[in-house]
Amino acid sequence: MGSTTETAAARGLGTIRMTPAVVISGVVVLLLLVSQILVTGDFFSRSTLSTLTPAIGILVVVAIGQAFVISTGGIDLSLPATMTLMGVIVLKQSEGQNGKLLGALAVCAIACVVIGLVNGVLIEGLRLNSLVVTLAVGQLVTGYTEVYRGSVPPVQHVPQNLSDWAGADLGGVSYILIVSFVFAVLATWVLHRVVVGRRLVAGSTVERAAVLSGIKAPLYRIAAYVIAALVYGVGGVLAAGQIQIPDLTLGEQYLLTSVIAVVIGGAVLTGGRVSPIATLMGAIFITVLDFDLRVEGYSTGVRMIIQGAVLVLGLSLLFAVRRLPIRNKRRS
Repeated sequence: MGSTTETAAARGLGTIRMTPAVVISGVVVLLLLVSQILVTGDFFSRSTLSTLTPAIGILVVVAIGQAFVISTGGIDLSLPATMTLMGVIVLKQSEGQNGKLLGALAVCAIACVVIGLVNGVLIEGLRLNSLVVTLAVGQLVTGYTEVYRGSVPPVQHVPQNLSDWAGADLGGVSYILIVSFVFAVLATWVLHRVVVGRRLVAGSTVERAAVLSGIKAPLYRIAAYVIAALVYGVGGVLAAGQIQIPDLTLGEQYLLTSVIAVVIGGAVLTGGRVSPIATLMGAIFITVLDFDLRVEGYSTGVRMIIQGAVLVLGLSLLFAVRRLPIRNKRRS
């Protein structure tokens, strides 16, 4: 009896240890220790945190948006263009005035809904390839952004209220990171506890079974693209507020990193369940890793190679982790 109990407990602990979310959390803790001990002795200082945590927070937000799309089995290549458009809208519609910021945010929301609907309807309604559609939509948005912005924008700075909030922190920890953490917790609760969220997950995981059970899977999957676009919009506005003078490269750095954050957080690119909390940990990992590489003096090209390698390694480890329970069952 005692040996049976010990075996069951050992199996339970083994299962917990090998959960992708737990694995990436452990890796993040290890990376943070390496950053403090080996890379820089003041990693947790206020100056370092105030620089690093806004970048983490923005990536967490947009990566969670990307996670909604990946849960449907797609990848949204229109993310950078959507974020960049948001920065331009905030600049042009607000004219740098605090009183016009709310109206600019409303225009941003409308633009995001349109982009999300176009992506969703073309992919789920017409059954077109998600990579081709989102790439094409991204190109259209990029072209429109350049025309809408003009060669020389009349206003160069976002409203002061936005830049002040985006630059504020609590003990060195950016408000953006705090809000992104709350957002990750809220997204997890919606996906796992709220009926609409659970139907979205069901419609994305096994579409045919969802249809047979009465769930309108295509509509929920279209909604995933709309939600993702709105989340990118939030990320774009936050990024614009953080750098204060957004340009046409605002969203470029977030495409690959958002996918990496979702994948090493345990998501499968073919679709299925995603974990916003694990995605948050993935965003922390990739941002801190890039920070360490910058401190060590590595070039942009080298950092991009390492990011690509991390994506491949993450996919491989995820496959191995998911195969372990199957192998254990076969042996037992």
